[in-house]
Amino acid sequence: MAGPIYVNLQEGISLETAVKLVKVVADALQKGHTELHLLMSSQGGLIDPGMAIFNFLRGTPLKVTTYNYGNVDSVSGVIYCAGTKRLATPHCKFLIHGITWRIPANTNVTELREQQIREFLGQVDAMKHNIGSVIAEATGKTVEAVAADMTKGVTLTATEAKPYGLVHDISTTLVPAGVQIVSL
Repeated sequence: MAGPIYVNLQEGISLETAVKLVKVVADALQKGHTELHLLMSSQGGLIDPGMAIFNFLRGTPLKVTTYNYGNVDSVSGVIYCAGTKRLATPHCKFLIHGITWRIPANTNVTELREQQIREFLGQVDAMKHNIGSVIAEATGKTVEAVAADMTKGVTLTATEAKPYGLVHDISTTLVPAGVQIVSL
């Protein structure tokens, strides 16, 4: 049986990030690893790939521990919540905020039909609910309380994130000596 695997996620969340992380985790599972230690410092990014990473990690038999050693912002907070054990360094931060909808720059959108606007709003509501549900489950807060924090935007230090329920422990130690860290 293989020991734990340590993976460093220090980039924005995109489809490419999700594909790379899933490949590393799938390879680890094939090699018999039973523990994943995910070291994180990410400004967030695209919601759909972030939710896919969360769902994938939760759907594996791996014991997942997540670490914030810089910043876990936006959708990277959802990925952080995949950890059954969540650690943070003393000088890191977390950002919880509402949904950003991007209209691709290479389009000449000058008008939208009412139905399109309703579809966009439906997607925004679903994304906000899904993110709020993940954070609520991890923290013990209600979905409504998390949604309110998302609407106003909340930045937490490690010390503040602990009573919030995001962080289980604050530690200056990330990895033991001699381990190999896989970087994405």
